[in-house]
Amino acid sequence: MICTPKVGRKPTLGVHYLTKFNDEVRIRAIQLLDEGFPVRAVARELGVGHNTVRNWRNRYQSGGYDQLLKKRQHYTAEFKLEAITYRREKRLSYAQAAVDLCILNESTLYVWEKLYIEQGMDGLQDTRKGRTPTMPKQEKSKQLMTREQELEAENERLKMENAYLKKLKALVEEREKSAKKTK
Repeated sequence: MICTPKVGRKPTLGVHYLTKFNDEVRIRAIQLLDEGFPVRAVARELGVGHNTVRNWRNRYQSGGYDQLLKKRQHYTAEFKLEAITYRREKRLSYAQAAVDLCILNESTLYVWEKLYIEQGMDGLQDTRKGRTPTMPKQEKSKQLMTREQELEAENERLKMENAYLKKLKALVEEREKSAKKTK
């Protein structure tokens, strides 16, 4: 369950992810900390909260660059329960338990524990958030059309396009007429 650092591996700087702070900012924070700058000075320099810099430092110390640059993860309900139990048995803070267990954010562990207390094991089950897809997924059989079906679909599309262009032409002519009348 404990993270082991990956020695000797440094990430490449050219990779960008859609996160609030990209990899370059995280790596720069660790470099500044290694140079001896205090956490608050590094946070001020990079425009990052000092708790965030502390979190990055802890993650880096726990698992090296791999742990520092790790993005979202999905955890099983069993792992969540083990993490809660581990934190309680060892009497660790949420931050320290998160670092030990390679959980990216200490608040994640806090939320799991709160859900477990309120709802039991059901609260730890994976529930995906977000919108449900509005377009149903097409079956492969629908995607594979015969040549005749393809031609019929193309013919229908061309009919719609032709009708649209006729309406557009009529609107343009109507505007031109009204523009001539107002002159």
